[in-house]
Formats: sequence, structure tokens, C-alpha cells
Amino acid sequence: MARIASRLGLFILFVTVASPLRAEDTLNGHRVVLDGQGKLLSWVEPQEKAYDRVMRLAWDFLLHTAPVESNGLKAFYSYCCLDPVKLRGTAWPHNPAGLYAMFADSAAAYYAYSGDRAVVELVQGLLDHQLAYGTTPSHWSWGDVPYASSDHGATEYRGAHDFKYDKKLPGRGDGYGVIEPDKLGELGYGYLKFYELTGEARYREAAIACASALARHVRSGDADHSPWPFRVYAETDVAREEYSANVIGPIRLLDELTRLGLGDVPAYRRARQMAWAWMMTYPMQNNLWVTYFEDVPIVEKLENFNQYSPMETARYILQHPEYDPEWRVHVANLIQWVEKTFVVDVPKEPAVMWGANAVSEQIHFMPKMGSHTSRYASVLALWHEATGDAAAKEKAFRSFNWATYMCRENGAVNVGPINEQTIWFSDGYGDYIRHFMAGLGAVPEWAPAGEDHLVRSSSMVASVSYLREEVNYQTFDDASTEVLRLSFNPKRVTADGKELPKQNNPTAAGWMFDERTRVLRVRHEGSRLVRIFGGGAR
Repeated sequence: MARIASRLGLFILFVTVASPLRAEDTLNGHRVVLDGQGKLLSWVEPQEKAYDRVMRLAWDFLLHTAPVESNGLKAFYSYCCLDPVKLRGTAWPHNPAGLYAMFADSAAAYYAYSGDRAVVELVQGLLDHQLAYGTTPSHWSWGDVPYASSDHGATEYRGAHDFKYDKKLPGRGDGYGVIEPDKLGELGYGYLKFYELTGEARYREAAIACASALARHVRSGDADHSPWPFRVYAETDVAREEYSANVIGPIRLLDELTRLGLGDVPAYRRARQMAWAWMMTYPMQNNLWVTYFEDVPIVEKLENFNQYSPMETARYILQHPEYDPEWRVHVANLIQWVEKTFVVDVPKEPAVMWGANAVSEQIHFMPKMGSHTSRYASVLALWHEATGDAAAKEKAFRSFNWATYMCRENGAVNVGPINEQTIWFSDGYGDYIRHFMAGLGAVPEWAPAGEDHLVRSSSMVASVSYLREEVNYQTFDDASTEVLRLSFNPKRVTADGKELPKQNNPTAAGWMFDERTRVLRVRHEGSRLVRIFGGGAR
């Protein structure tokens, strides 16, 4: 989403990059580090702490460095992005719903990994602000749902007025009173995650309101109309833009409420099935993966392809192959399509840098970017985990390494490799941290050796504590599987006080530990509180 003031102006910055790239070059201010084969490593030393370090730096920037603006709020409450020199919000539409959904993903996963509750509190503040100051009136056709955009600096979200220099191309920032149904699906799922994480009922009710609005307004769709419009006037249900291929956010929300038995489950099942059938009939077949970003103006022809929707669709299918008998074919096709479309050279900026694939955002903005490269890497890591594809793991590793260069030592994360690029809270934080966490979950040996980290759980982790040779955590669900990387050899694992057996069968309740990788896998049923003890613990 790095589209500040003038696309042409930013593109000129990109074409000044030195070419061809050389090993002595720098990348976003960091000296390039290569291995013995001339392939890209992270700038972080030691290398094994690279992904951990950039996540910590990014969170620290949000918690302690991001400025308070003149409206009295931290910049990410009312601005999409910062001027990298002045560290002040810039004049561009804010993107609260999609951004806060990304933050919810990142914070939930990172809290389980680190035990740092401050990141949860930061995101709770954002969600509570959206509920109080960025939700449509209850009596509207699309009532009690979040706005995806707002005017820059505004403390209340109502959609952004058409940006002043786009008189011939309206819609950038949605328009006043306009919402994006795909974003209310994404943020609705974020609300639901934070209900599971905190137990706060307001997040559950907000998630149900989002899902109910989606269910009321779903339609069968066709080649030109998605199950929900991309942009719609919330009060009247008049569509402003008819098509968006991004239906996975709504599907995730409808799935989870159905699993929990919350809200109008029959209506949610029906809406989910309609959205899934449309996706499999149209974009999965014709690759019309268009329309996601809030700050892109309305154009008549559906030609502005993006990598967000196909990659998030691939992620969902890899996490839920039971819904797609042809998951191997579909995911492979999605990865190949994104590589063909977005891992391509642009003037003076090659797509492959020292063996690392760098990914562009969308056809209307093709510079290489950190969040989208890390998204691509995380999907490749999941594909490797599911299939054993070693080449995919290698590509994921190199692309993650490239993405680390976007993070400066002060925690400022540039959207791309040019110093003058703007700092976006989505591209540099919400939609950056979560992909590193997904990568660690798929390849846990990428987490730091000699430390203790819960890298993935099939349930929300509601609480976690890391002690000397002991890890304790509690899950929202009473049947769950977790993956951890440990510094110690576990001797005992208990669930709700009862011993879990050591297993050789990954599908049975119990635990398995690989001493070579130091990866522990725990499966528990009918219990929530898990305790892992080493030799020095009780």
C-alpha cells in the first residue's frame, strides 16, 4: 500500500537504483550479507536470530517510537503512514479496518511466541477505537460494521472523501459513507480472535455483527460481480464498485463463528458456501485476482491484478486442505501465477536479488516491497511443510532474508528498499510481522536456538509464560496442537494437571520432541492448560 502523493514520483526514485546489483551494495541502508554461494542472508547477526530480531524491532517502534500526532493519538490511529524523515503522518487516506485486522493477526501470534502482553494491549486500543469511532449506525443497511478508510488525521472513521487530485479517477479511500465488505470480514475475524484471546464479549458481538451483515447481503455473483461488492454505500446498499476477488477474509470469519456455534450459523453456512463456490468458479479458474487496496481509485476495466488475494487464498487452502480435494493443483497454480505476474523485473529493480525473489504489490504499483515478499515467503514455507518441497523452503528462506532488509536498526520498516520510501503501518508492521510468524510456525527451526518460543497453535493462546526450563500456556479451545522450539529437553508435559504421554504418532494425544531441531509438538484434548517441564523444573 505504499502509494504516497504521486505514483510517478515514487517510481522515479526506484529507477535510480544501481544496476546490476553487486555484493558490495547496500539494501535499504544495510550492507548486503551473502553466503558462500553468493546468495542472500539477512543483515542481522547472528543469522539464527534474524526473523526474531526484525519482529522485536518493529514492535518496539510501534510501542515506543511511533509519534503522537496533534490530535493526541499515536499516528497509527489516524494515519496510514509516516514521513521517514519527519516521523509525522502523511496526507493519504488512512486504512483502519484492514490495518487493524493485520495487527490482530500479528499481535495474537507474537504474544504466544514472546509472552509480551504489551502488543495485545496496543491492538486492543485500536480495536476499541474502531468500535467507538469507526462503526456504521445500527439502522443502516450495512449496520454495526467497520469503515475501511478515513481521511488522514481524522479521529472518526467514515470512509475517506475522494482524494483531491483524483477528480477524473474517484474512489481512492472509498468515498464518504462507503465500506468494503472484504475488510469487514477481515476485521470481523480480528475481533473474533481478540474475543478468544481476551474473553472480552464486545469483540465477539462485533464479529457477529460483521458476519450477519455479510450473510444478509451475500449474492451468487458472476464473472463481473463478486459475492459482495468491493465498495458499497453502507446506508443504502448501493454498490460503488462491484468486484473483489478477496473473499477469504469473510470466509474465515464465517467458518470460525460456525465452528463456535455463535450467531446465525445456518445463514453463515449458506453465505460461506456461496462465496466459496464463486471463488472456485471464477478467480480460481480465470485468475481475475483484482481489487483489494483501499487507496486505489475506481477504474472501469478489471486489470489491476494483485498478489494479496491469491496468496491469502493459497494460505487458507494450505491450512484447510479438507475443503479442496484439488488443493495441490490449486495452490501450485496460485504460487506460479504470482511468480509470473509479480516476481518480474521493473526498470533498474530486478525481481531476483542474490537468489531472493522480491515481490511487487499490484499491477498499478510494481516496485518490490517487504510485506508482499514476506507474504509470498510464508506461503512457500507452508507449501514446503505440506509437501516436503525443498526448493520451496529455499525460496522462502531467501525471500524472508530479503524482507528483513526493509527493517532498520531503529525499528523503522520501509515499504521497499529505497531510503526515501514511506513507512506504512500495514506494509511495515501489521502485514509484515504476521508473515514472519507464519514462517516460523511452518519451519520452527528458523526460531532462535537456545531460546523458548511457542511458534504456532491450532487454537488461540490466551495466556503464556516462559520460565527457566518451563513453559506454561492456556489455549482457548480444549483440543489443540502446538509447536514450540525449546532451549531445554522436556521431561514432562501435563494438560490440566494430567500427564501427557510421549508419542511417536503425531495424530495421538501426547508430545513428541526432536532433539536435533529442538522442536516440541504437543497435542491435547479435553484440556486447556499445558505445562512443559525440563530437568530443572518441577
